[in-house]
Amino acid sequence: MEIKVVLFGHPNVGKSVIFSKLTKLTAIASNYPGTTVEIYEGKLEYRGHTIKIVDAPGTYSLIPRNEAESIARKILFNSPPPIVVHVVDATSLKRHLYLTLELLELPLPIVLAVNQVDRAEKLGIKINKEKLEKLLGIPVVLTVATKGKGLKELLETIINIAEKFNKKYFVRKTPTEKHLSKIEKYILPRLSSKNKVFSKAITYFTIFSDKEYSHLRKSIPLTIDLEEIANKIIADRIKVVEDIYREAVQEDKEFFKVNLVDSLLVHPVKGLIITTSITLAIVWLTLAVIHEIAHRVPFMIYYSIYEKIVWEPLNEILPENIFKYILIGDNPGIYSSMGLLTTGIFFVFFMILPCLIVLYFVLGLLEDSGILPRLIVPFDCPLRRLGMCGEAILPIVAGTGCSIVGVFSTRILKTKKSKFIASVIQWIGVPCMAEQVMIWFVLGSYGSAYVLLLYIILLLVTILVGFFLNTVIEGVEEPLVVELPPWRKPLLENVLAKTFLRVKEFLLRGTPLILAGILFVNILYYTGSINALAEFTSPIFSGLFNLPEDTVVAIIVGILRKDVAVGVLKSVAPQLSPLQMLTAITITTLCFPCIGTLVVSLKEVGVKQTLLMIGLMIIVAAITGGILGLVSSIKL
Repeated sequence: MEIKVVLFGHPNVGKSVIFSKLTKLTAIASNYPGTTVEIYEGKLEYRGHTIKIVDAPGTYSLIPRNEAESIARKILFNSPPPIVVHVVDATSLKRHLYLTLELLELPLPIVLAVNQVDRAEKLGIKINKEKLEKLLGIPVVLTVATKGKGLKELLETIINIAEKFNKKYFVRKTPTEKHLSKIEKYILPRLSSKNKVFSKAITYFTIFSDKEYSHLRKSIPLTIDLEEIANKIIADRIKVVEDIYREAVQEDKEFFKVNLVDSLLVHPVKGLIITTSITLAIVWLTLAVIHEIAHRVPFMIYYSIYEKIVWEPLNEILPENIFKYILIGDNPGIYSSMGLLTTGIFFVFFMILPCLIVLYFVLGLLEDSGILPRLIVPFDCPLRRLGMCGEAILPIVAGTGCSIVGVFSTRILKTKKSKFIASVIQWIGVPCMAEQVMIWFVLGSYGSAYVLLLYIILLLVTILVGFFLNTVIEGVEEPLVVELPPWRKPLLENVLAKTFLRVKEFLLRGTPLILAGILFVNILYYTGSINALAEFTSPIFSGLFNLPEDTVVAIIVGILRKDVAVGVLKSVAPQLSPLQMLTAITITTLCFPCIGTLVVSLKEVGVKQTLLMIGLMIIVAAITGGILGLVSSIKL
């Protein structure tokens, strides 16, 4: 028998740990059809059954506040009906029971997995499993996912339910029955045959003004006060949760004290200062590790082994034609060849992949330790002024290592507006590692003051662009709701599993895009299109940015090919003053980091949005470069 299971619950309750423990290496990540919301699916064989598991996006309620929560609910409505495993945190069970009661409105088999019971016991919380089962009317399994405890019992419970309710819906009595029945009779005739089985749940969604079912409110007589009914449902739910918790849970009040560290981290001023310092420390430490381990070693491997095994033999064998140019380029070297088997392979496996492994490993440590959600809260207020939410700090940080990773990471953001603004900022305001090298190696030779000035310019441009986009783009970010998980020691096994899954996703999705981008640039180079573009625009650029005309070709080539930017800008350095070099580096940095980022953006935000980003990028680079060009032309 094939059994479908959905892991459901709040963020940071251990769903991903249970998912990783059960599915091992079978997990795959994919976007929910028609969206950029990512879901994870995996499977396992147990007692002759194939159990397919979906890890739904974290949600606090069945009334969605954003696209991710909407997708989480839609997964429950898929046919055949899944078994819902509601994962809750034992240390804050009362908060999670509100979602449990919402789930009970659905005609689906539900299992309550009470996770982190070991930590709850240390805090003086004792959960009576039998009483909880009796009061809720559903099976309850106590688990410690990080140690694998209770997972076998969870699988046994799933199979027992599947054998009893094989692909069938059923109806249960709930505390809201008396309120919903008054409205359900008006809505039922307007529902499709598929949705009629969910009539009680849809009635509940309609009462609470759910956008997807707002049209059904027209069927309800105006004499019925839906707001009053909604308030009664909330009051009844609160009473039921209080009663259940009081009967099924015992807690020692002495254990519950305010955490001084948490109170400092979520403070609007102190928290921002502390978390900014922590974030910068994490970023620079990660970049240092990437530079020492993820770049230095691959460089040695490439030059000492790969180039001799691949480039040199193929250079001898292949005749001089476009096929050879596409495969290995016309020059040896990591950056200069631009061949699919040389620069292409290096970018993916020797440059981006090591960066990703380090970044995703650090991200896993931050997630599992409980640090990551605590970094989000203080950044929420300043980033919200730029049209994003606190979660946007994560792709921004990731983009400092690799812009491709940064753009990929924007999929964690809940709204299209936030994703678009974060992607724009990735392009123009967050220098990736290749750009950092260009900034320090080329501009740094003129003095650290110019490097500092460049970072100030990028920060100001980012703030102004964010303010502008937040003003002109419609939409409001939902209030940030983050449940701070407990501080805990990350388990290496879980961190490695997350890292593997994320890296595998990049290799399957990102590699073809990057290689396609390199192939495209290769063809442009071979046909002379890039040089022709540079020659055509050089009079405009030299006049607008106050740059010598014979240096503009090299600068435009550096903009289009960040991989050779250091070389081409160094070659024209003797002809440029410090302010002119600042102008050139600023323009180069404000443009999209690499062809791979451009291609990934096409996939993540869409063609139309990417074209808008290109237009905005050109305008911002032109205005900023024009101002700097004007300043550099002033004779002191």
